[in-house]
Amino acid sequence: MTAIRMLRLCCWIAAALIGVTAARAQDAMPDQPVATHQLVTQVCAACHGIDGNSPHPRYPSLAGQLQPYLEGQLHAFAAQGQQRVSGVMGAIAVNLSADEMSRVATYFSRQPLRPSPGASAIAGAPDSGGARIFFQGLPDKGVDACASCHGVRAEGLSSLFPRLAGQHSDYLAEQLRYFRAGRRTTDSNAMMRKVAENMSDADIDSVSQYLARLR
Repeated sequence: MTAIRMLRLCCWIAAALIGVTAARAQDAMPDQPVATHQLVTQVCAACHGIDGNSPHPRYPSLAGQLQPYLEGQLHAFAAQGQQRVSGVMGAIAVNLSADEMSRVATYFSRQPLRPSPGASAIAGAPDSGGARIFFQGLPDKGVDACASCHGVRAEGLSSLFPRLAGQHSDYLAEQLRYFRAGRRTTDSNAMMRKVAENMSDADIDSVSQYLARLR
């Protein structure tokens, strides 16, 4: 190979490396919707829906959820994923960068929440006391009102208390039972565990169905 051809080859390789580096840097920027959409499509959509409206009642809808809460949960899942035993989300989140977590959380927080497939059936059923539990709690059982932390419309507050309005009732009920059994420990001060341990199955189902009606 002549010196000129060697020089041209080196220049081509250098240009290619610069292009790859630039592409990676561009993908890492938080304002790249194409890169974020690809991430959502490849990692999140199968369970949570491409727009954050989950078609599966056991998987939460992420559309309209508070961005700080979503991002915080991803970091918590990543920490869990670093342990020897972790769930599906732990295994997924541990492979995401902090920037990717932030972008995904922002993406889902900006998506409009749509009624779930089973929402019409719940909307047509009479309220069995869920509204009372949400606004008043269960004083005789030491259960505080849900609205005191999650907002009067269950819209969520700060990074600690997620939006519950419009969430799948099956998912909410399952998570409350996990809290009650001590299987979900994402609340560092055990607030939800203390609340749920004094709720019956009927209490859990009632308030979960009420929350699923809200928008």
